[in-house]
Amino acid sequence: MRYIGLDVHKNNTTACIIANNGKPVTTMDVRSDEAGLQKILDHMDGQEFCVMMESSTYSYKIYRFFSKHDVESHVVHARSLKIVTESDKKTDSKDAEAIGRYLRLWKRGDIGLSMSYIPTEEECALKDLCRLKEEYSRKLADESRRIKSHMSRNLEEFNRNSDLNTNYVRDYLRNTYSKDFVLMARLDEYDRLKVQGNELKRLVERQKVNEGYVDLLESIPGVGRQTAVQLMSMIVDPNRFPDSERFCAYFGMVPRVRDSGGKEHHGKLTKTGDRMMRSIMERVTSSHVRFCDSSVTRYFKAKEAEMGTKKAMVTASRKMMTMILAILKRGTPFRA
Repeated sequence: MRYIGLDVHKNNTTACIIANNGKPVTTMDVRSDEAGLQKILDHMDGQEFCVMMESSTYSYKIYRFFSKHDVESHVVHARSLKIVTESDKKTDSKDAEAIGRYLRLWKRGDIGLSMSYIPTEEECALKDLCRLKEEYSRKLADESRRIKSHMSRNLEEFNRNSDLNTNYVRDYLRNTYSKDFVLMARLDEYDRLKVQGNELKRLVERQKVNEGYVDLLESIPGVGRQTAVQLMSMIVDPNRFPDSERFCAYFGMVPRVRDSGGKEHHGKLTKTGDRMMRSIMERVTSSHVRFCDSSVTRYFKAKEAEMGTKKAMVTASRKMMTMILAILKRGTPFRA
């Protein structure tokens, strides 16, 4: 058996082949395209081997190439290889060798490593669409803040609580302050983002993905069709998470823990997971606690009195995630 560690970059990949005794056999530098990766297959012709690479933007296509050729392939979470990523003497060949050695040890059962889930091309396309919709939502919110800031600086009578999402308010601003060039440009940009965002919303809602799970999510107050599809684009399969702790940790919804003097200190969220999930969960939780009397709402209100609204919303979001995983795994709709 040979163990191949891959240090993957956009244009080039370094492969280090480790023998069964743990010693490096050879190192290869190839292009990160099919022709380049084929050279590794040709070199290993007739030999039993497996490959491992660190999770990155470029690891997906490398993983799919080797999987397509029936090669056992693994993508390891970067944080599992912290000793590699934080090494003072970093070179592509040293990194590839270290990854190969870790692969061998992991396969022998000597160490534990956390492997990344590799989505299919269809799952990637859905997630990219959902991410684009979330991006437009952020841009629209940013533009709204810019308009309100501009109005507050220049027009004393402007009410910052005015809802720019309504046509009435935007038409009023256009008719009243038509000579304010900056304001008109901002309103035009707001309208453009709003139109594009609505088109993306409709496109996301039309996606057919895990309909049973989507229906379960829509049973939760605060979760609509668009949000349910966005959530499933990231969760994909709830059964790949053994428990709620792993589920929350995967999306960076757990606090940092520091052990000092025999005492555990809990800090801010790790935020190691998908930012889109954290953003959506805070939005869902905020809506849920306003309109539904549930265990999450009661938990939020108790924490709000203890730590304030902002921190309470973060902790309640994690409780909401726990409830979401339970509903998906149980297969029964939400009950207050």
